[in-house]
Amino acid sequence: MTIDPDLDLVRQAQAGDLEAFDQVIRRHQSTVSALLFRFAPSRADLEDLVQETFVKAWHALATWRAEKPFLHWLKRIAVRCGLDHYRRRKTSPLALALGPDDEGRNPVDSLPSDDLPKDPERDALGEAAFLLSHLPPEDRALLTLLHLEQMPLAEIAEHFGWSRVNAKVRAFRARQRLKTILIRHGYTPF
Repeated sequence: MTIDPDLDLVRQAQAGDLEAFDQVIRRHQSTVSALLFRFAPSRADLEDLVQETFVKAWHALATWRAEKPFLHWLKRIAVRCGLDHYRRRKTSPLALALGPDDEGRNPVDSLPSDDLPKDPERDALGEAAFLLSHLPPEDRALLTLLHLEQMPLAEIAEHFGWSRVNAKVRAFRARQRLKTILIRHGYTPF
């Protein structure tokens, strides 16, 4: 059995030691930021989500149990913050910028791939986030955790409160929806 590297710091933080929790933040801030990058359309949103994650973690610190790795618990909080963020916005960042058409449809869905706004600084990860932004929040989170974070399906199922079979079916359907989006935007599907 491996010992959680955060165990001592988290126990100190649970006892009220703010400096210990600051060390936990410094240790995991880049991991949480990388996870939430897939949920945040802008740097300001990303910073807000990272802060929200650590604030929620601080308030819920008494609920963490040493039987599970602290980082998994923290990632679960981060994913919930990301999903809540998308539920509050109810649309992709690009669609918000463009606004709905007269009939309330998302204009991004009807644009041919050549008409999509170009951003020369958008790298491969940014492109993936852009394409994932067209998926419903749960699909986006599921595929992010499964393929980008390489989290085991059983752990993802536990995070969402699904059975493993249900998580497998949802992952299949989410990949099919992503395939449709890729084709619509001129990419060769996987």
